[in-house]
Amino acid sequence: MQNVAPTRKLSRRSRDFLIAAAVVFLFGITLVIVGLALHIINFVVPSNPGFEVYDLTRKGVISAGAGLMFVSVLMSIRAATWKTDNILAKDVGDELANFLDNKFVYIRNISKRTIGYVDAVLISKHGVLVFRISKRQGVFFNEKGEWLIQRDKGEWKPMRWNPTREVVADVQKIREYLTDYDVKDIPVYGVVVFTEESPLTQFTLQDPVVPVTHLSQLSYSLQDTYFAKDRIQPKIVQQVINLLYS
Repeated sequence: MQNVAPTRKLSRRSRDFLIAAAVVFLFGITLVIVGLALHIINFVVPSNPGFEVYDLTRKGVISAGAGLMFVSVLMSIRAATWKTDNILAKDVGDELANFLDNKFVYIRNISKRTIGYVDAVLISKHGVLVFRISKRQGVFFNEKGEWLIQRDKGEWKPMRWNPTREVVADVQKIREYLTDYDVKDIPVYGVVVFTEESPLTQFTLQDPVVPVTHLSQLSYSLQDTYFAKDRIQPKIVQQVINLLYS
């Protein structure tokens, strides 16, 4: 199996975002300097009826500049922390590589404006499989699309984090993305994978919307769904790979 990640593209995107942050910062500091200059040199005297508008304008220029400088700092932080790989997704890919041949392509750490961030996808003649991967520990209960977690005293509480909802959203976005490029009617599936095994991570399932599995049981859990039959032609498989890897 081919286990790949578009790290060069992500690194380039990070650099481009950092350059954009620098441009925003320079524009912001320019506005601050202009605003301060308007305070030092009064082009409108206080006795002028338009002085109030002038004063609001110069203060607004300074505020806008300061705001842009703050935004540029946030952009720089985002650029510096942009993940060029996903270790959990790589571990899942390594596990899949133990029983899948090179006709399968596993792309991890996908990040596109129209899709957002996706942990990984597996592409083959069986279709597209979208992964939501977690190393969370605990005792969970999943009924259809809802998740509960068991607390220390044994009571069950709804989880704020909902992996089913996230992976279903990713599936829908990928379907829409492929359709936008005229690659239609591609079967796209989802799966939630926990990398921590029992007893650290335990879950009970009742009519789950998407398969939920431990990493060690991943291939077995998908035998009756994703791996059940061939669904797309090799030419289309390569087209999907090119679109999601590019």
